[in-house]
Amino acid sequence: MFQIFPRAPFDFELNCKVFGFGKPMPEVFENGVWRRAISLTSGKLVPVELRSLGTVDKPEIEVKHFLPITEQEKTELTQILDEIFSFSQDLTALYTFMDKDPVLKDLKNRFIGLKAGSIGTTVFEHIVKSIIQQQISIRVAFSITNKMVTRFSEQTKIQQTVFYDFPTPKKFAETTLEEIRNCGVSWKKAEYIKTVAEKTVDGGFDPESLRNLSNEHVAELLTKFRGIGTWTAEMVLSAGLKRNAAIPAGDLGVRRTFSSFYSDDKILSEAEVRKIAESWREYTKDIVYYISCIERV
Repeated sequence: MFQIFPRAPFDFELNCKVFGFGKPMPEVFENGVWRRAISLTSGKLVPVELRSLGTVDKPEIEVKHFLPITEQEKTELTQILDEIFSFSQDLTALYTFMDKDPVLKDLKNRFIGLKAGSIGTTVFEHIVKSIIQQQISIRVAFSITNKMVTRFSEQTKIQQTVFYDFPTPKKFAETTLEEIRNCGVSWKKAEYIKTVAEKTVDGGFDPESLRNLSNEHVAELLTKFRGIGTWTAEMVLSAGLKRNAAIPAGDLGVRRTFSSFYSDDKILSEAEVRKIAESWREYTKDIVYYISCIERV
């Protein structure tokens, strides 16, 4: 067990709840505890529980791991958790920027201590979750993700509690299209997911290498896959890799929420959303994340 001290402000419960589902995706948050299994580069699958011991202004997170880990593994685990939660992010400049705009200031005040995290621990997880979310509601996407996680992922049990990781590329590659389809995705989406998994397993594609590439290069490589267009690439960039320059402006939910702020609920076009976000520069990712959370709380 060890502690992490995020940069203040940080609202642990808010960060867990805005995209929580109540069922494993593979993370789950209930009774003030966040948990999932996390696979380390050593091959060790570590079940982890996080809970808050502090406050929004003086945050302290207790990390309980249920397997012995080395100092090197502890460092890796801490980095993974920081990637998920953005513990180390300093919100000062973002909030100063948002305070200059009445709409953004109101948004900031509503979500003090919220940080734009990542939707997974691996780039492969980012890609699959983004494919799942294509043209469906977030609740339906969460339900599908939960079915895939509980059916296909590695898992470990501590007493009566099951901890899930996200399914590996190898597992999806070995799983039939029908089995993937039975989780609730279309046949086409099942094919898209399986193709990315197979290319990853046979060495034709290295998802983790995308972390070191420019936004443009990431989008170029991803859109070579059938079924991955601009929207999905931008989701991977913004919600997975946490890149500021990417905004999934084609997403209906994003457009609808933007519209509630900037056009008296008249649904804005993708181009109009991009125009509004142009001035946000390095704060784009965070502001879009705040906007996307409006319908989640």
